[in-house]
Amino acid sequence: MTRIELLYDKTILEVSLPDGVSVTTLMPRIVEVFEDPRSEYLHSIESPVAGPPLKKLVESTDGEIVILCSDGTRVDGKERSLIWLIDALNEYGAPDDRITLLMALGTHKPPAVEEIPGILGPVTDRVRVELHDINGPMIDRGTTSLGTHVRVNARLADFDLVLFSSGVTHHYFAGYTGVRKLVTPGISSLETIKSNHSRVWKDPNTDERELMSASGIARGNPVHDDMLECARLALSDTPAFALACVLSPEKDFAFFASGEIDAAHHAACMFADSVYGIDIEERAELIIGSAGGFPKDLNLIQAHKGMDNAIGGLKPGGTIIYAMGCRDGSGHRAIEELAPLDAVSVRARLVENYEIYGQTAHIMKQKARDYRIICISELDPELVANMGFIRAESIEKALDLAGRELLASTPIYYLPRADLTVIRPPSSR
Repeated sequence: MTRIELLYDKTILEVSLPDGVSVTTLMPRIVEVFEDPRSEYLHSIESPVAGPPLKKLVESTDGEIVILCSDGTRVDGKERSLIWLIDALNEYGAPDDRITLLMALGTHKPPAVEEIPGILGPVTDRVRVELHDINGPMIDRGTTSLGTHVRVNARLADFDLVLFSSGVTHHYFAGYTGVRKLVTPGISSLETIKSNHSRVWKDPNTDERELMSASGIARGNPVHDDMLECARLALSDTPAFALACVLSPEKDFAFFASGEIDAAHHAACMFADSVYGIDIEERAELIIGSAGGFPKDLNLIQAHKGMDNAIGGLKPGGTIIYAMGCRDGSGHRAIEELAPLDAVSVRARLVENYEIYGQTAHIMKQKARDYRIICISELDPELVANMGFIRAESIEKALDLAGRELLASTPIYYLPRADLTVIRPPSSR
């Protein structure tokens, strides 16, 4: 008898599969983590993969320094590492009063004031903390080669050195998270974000998505390429330095890369691939997976990222049983407004009036059309039905809905951490 466990919000769902059911567990590779992560972090910033070391950049200016960082939806160890960075900046000659932390919220909801120390750690007692306001003052930084008008937080013009502090994981249409995403969408205007995210479509007037805009693809991915160009335009002539990390599945530090923003990001992407990219020889009729629990399943937008990873291993028309708590619901009103439409209608509406997260609604509608998605979730049943998903109250009910014939199929893949497990079928290699 095979027993499986699925992370669900802040709990664990457990079930024993019937005798004779054969399941293959797909998990990230075992990775060695740092025994002394602070020492490794400092070594990284002293030995960048490209460009001058941070010390040289800090010593060349007596102006203001900004650190761009992620919000609470990104698990990247910032509550531990940011204090190491602040201490290093002090040692290099930049006191706390010259340093500002700018949380790159993009379109995300700002955290409550009392939540910020828990997100950023002890640095909140030492340096200024500001939250990006998508409706706040912006400055123009030109237009990318793909046509994105770059408007970013006006505060960027007040700083003489810009630091990027982020984790790197896979992302379902940008290829990877981290670094350049701290600018777009992180501190960009809604107009800039909409324009960049619309690069997911091959043609501006059709339903066809750009195949290169997918998890694990950076260079040649128009969304990534445009994001990188946005970041470079936003920086203008301001010196910048990136600090990128990759965490183990247990959220320990496993890799650091620093230096020039593209080089540091690329190094972290390659390491993330070596740990979280899992090759399979054949696709399955049935996959059972978890979005990763809180905060990875905080809402449908976040939970979908693991769903995208998992569905890469499904045969056309296959079934996925997917656990996603979604205590905060859909994550954005656009998901709810577009949910009753089919994929083609969603795309047609977005051609007329593009909305942020519209492309997320579109790709979920495509998944619901092409696969059978049985979800265990706290989402509103009407939203689940409108999305084209099938709602189950428990794993046992989900297995019943899947049917005995699927449980007898081979292979069945079990993804305890679909949020971290990027399936790469033969056709993608």
